Amino acid sequence: MSDTSSRLRIGTRGSLLARTQTEMVVQSIRTSNPGLVVETHIIQTTGDMRRDVPFAQVGTKGMFVKEIEQALMDGGIDVGVHSLKDMPSELPDGLELSCIPAREDPFDALLSRNDLNFTQLPLNAVVGTSSLRRQAQLRAARPDLRLEELRGNLDTRLRKLDSGEYDAILLAVAGLNRLGLSERITERLGVDVCVPAAGQGALALETRKGDDSILRLLQPLHDMATAAAVTAEREFLNALGGGCTLPAGALATIDGESLHIVGLIAAPDGSRVVRSERMGRAVDAKQIGAELGAALLESGGRDLLKG
Repeated sequence: MSDTSSRLRIGTRGSLLARTQTEMVVQSIRTSNPGLVVETHIIQTTGDMRRDVPFAQVGTKGMFVKEIEQALMDGGIDVGVHSLKDMPSELPDGLELSCIPAREDPFDALLSRNDLNFTQLPLNAVVGTSSLRRQAQLRAARPDLRLEELRGNLDTRLRKLDSGEYDAILLAVAGLNRLGLSERITERLGVDVCVPAAGQGALALETRKGDDSILRLLQPLHDMATAAAVTAEREFLNALGGGCTLPAGALATIDGESLHIVGLIAAPDGSRVVRSERMGRAVDAKQIGAELGAALLESGGRDLLKG
């Protein structure tokens, strides 16, 4: 921890969503640890600094986490709060995901100007999303759609939709829920249309390995079911070679001691999609996710990822 045992320094991005999510974490920590002083440090990341560039062209894994991880390794903060879907499948040496709080809704949301759902969007409708994963799946389901890059903060994205620049946009349900904007959602897209990103809807609290005092502070926030689900999803992604910008998705769900995961790899142009699913024990989450990833690579996914 920091130089004073009663002080905890938390690092996060500066976006409204990141700050809102982090405040939820801070309040939970304070509830469990009355008297603890919790400081929030805003850290600008590569992804935040290059908002005008399409995600695929930024060309870096961990574009929203690297600077926060560096602050952790340098000792400037004690905990990094991330959206788990932004995190590469491998972490830097000396860091670990020490706590995964309970997950929000993991699905993708369609927001449209005229309250039209996905199948009702007109021919050649303009849809905004910067995610290769979303673009590939939308192209597979509706090749007629005109997909356009969508960057900027949430207010900017909503303004572009409302002004008519787009007929519809795609955002994560979780972010809209956390910001109190659930009423903007036209349709929650199921896995039959759009398999979510690995870890979508979940937060990750990252710390230095061996910081046992901090681990004890965070332990009350940890959710075992969420941790098992996202472990399977991240191992699936790891089997594919890692980054959060791949045209691939995975969603695991836990029912008691059982785990079910669906995974997908898509050609960027949507011309071909391979998908499969696995079931098993939640305690075997890592193995199940890895096996699903390997199976999809063998069934054609490897060629799709090569482009």
